[in-house]
Amino acid sequence: MTMIASVYGRLGTDPVARQSKAGKDMATASLVVDLTGYNAEEPASQWFNVLAFGTAAEALLRGGKGEMCGCIGRVTRGTYTTAAGEVREQWSLLADSVVTAKSAKPSGRARPQGEAPSRGAARPQDRGAPTERTPPPFDDAIPS
Repeated sequence: MTMIASVYGRLGTDPVARQSKAGKDMATASLVVDLTGYNAEEPASQWFNVLAFGTAAEALLRGGKGEMCGCIGRVTRGTYTTAAGEVREQWSLLADSVVTAKSAKPSGRARPQGEAPSRGAARPQDRGAPTERTPPPFDDAIPS
């Protein structure tokens, strides 16, 4: 069974660029999610190890320690034993999509007047489309 989750929290470490054994570029980081309830007396949190490849890795690498980050992907739970012999739980997220403040808005500069929006989308006036929309004619009477 696979669990797909969307987690939103703060990066606990600066993301690290790595390379897999197969030579693929990837990034890793830790992410802490606040789980404190509305009437909770003590704060609660959950840590995730985040692993991302490709464009998700590029987006993760734009973030920094303490910044907000949202990740969507496959979650797995594992366990490990500490040096003291205590068994602990470990959550990992293989990210399909990563959004940080810097990946959502890559630069703080304003777009110059008349510059086409990024992503290659043309403005309506550039496509020859009408700039104003007129409602279609209705041939029926308004009921009274």
